[in-house]
Amino acid sequence: MVKKLDYRSIKFELVMNPELIEKARQREVAARKAAEQLLESKSIELYNSMQSLAISNKELEESLLREKELGLLKSSFITVASHQFRTPLAVIQSNAELLEMLNNQGVKQEPEKYAVVTKRITEAISKMTALMDDVLTLGKLTSGNAPYFPEDTDLMAFGDRLVNQFKLIKKDDSALNFITDGEPYKVHLDPKLLEHTLYNLINNAFKYSKGKKNPELSLLFKPTEVVISVKDFGLGIPEDEQQHLFEPFFRANNVSEIQGTGLGLSIAKEYVEVNKGRIAAKSKLGEGSCFEITFKT
Repeated sequence: MVKKLDYRSIKFELVMNPELIEKARQREVAARKAAEQLLESKSIELYNSMQSLAISNKELEESLLREKELGLLKSSFITVASHQFRTPLAVIQSNAELLEMLNNQGVKQEPEKYAVVTKRITEAISKMTALMDDVLTLGKLTSGNAPYFPEDTDLMAFGDRLVNQFKLIKKDDSALNFITDGEPYKVHLDPKLLEHTLYNLINNAFKYSKGKKNPELSLLFKPTEVVISVKDFGLGIPEDEQQHLFEPFFRANNVSEIQGTGLGLSIAKEYVEVNKGRIAAKSKLGEGSCFEITFKT
């Protein structure tokens, strides 16, 4: 005869047996904890995946933006190159023809005549070389291949060297005034990149302020940043054109008669950004311009 189970007694035993109740509770706690850990782990995996995706999207956007900028640079170069190169090429061609004409006259010419012609050709070649150098430099910077070797730099000594360099270069009585403010300290940056930047800005300051007050190079030392300024008292930049100031090949309408490629400020901006700084410009037409470079310290 099969003995029937008494389910009521089993239920009663479960209810009344504290040990079984505790084991059941522990199993429930362990199961809940395992589920929570699994959920947390999956949440972390999902979060990391979303972060990786966001980073990848950002990198893709930056890459596309960089490609767009390079495309615009190429388009600008094609558009401007015909104009920029046409003048020096025309000078070279006309003076080469003049040399040929002088040689074909069958008469010995004075050396001075040849000197004038060859000087024009040399200047035209220099202009073309400068343009090509600027294009190559900007292309290298915008492609992210510029070297960056920061070191603790003494900006006071750096400024003194720049002043002396331009003193040797300038053939007139103009000079670069050097002004400092605050307690000097060394700044961690790439001195070569900074030299390229400031040389460009100071050269522009002299070029666009001939016959005016001397340009100024200023160092302002603050507790958390240093501000390097190059100020001139020359032509200034029209207000409606200042937004385009750092664009490749841009030249303000009031400097069309002054030689330049329109790439200098674009190159300076790229140098500053590679050097972990930022650059800004303030200008007033007829009163001059001021370019400020800021480095966090």
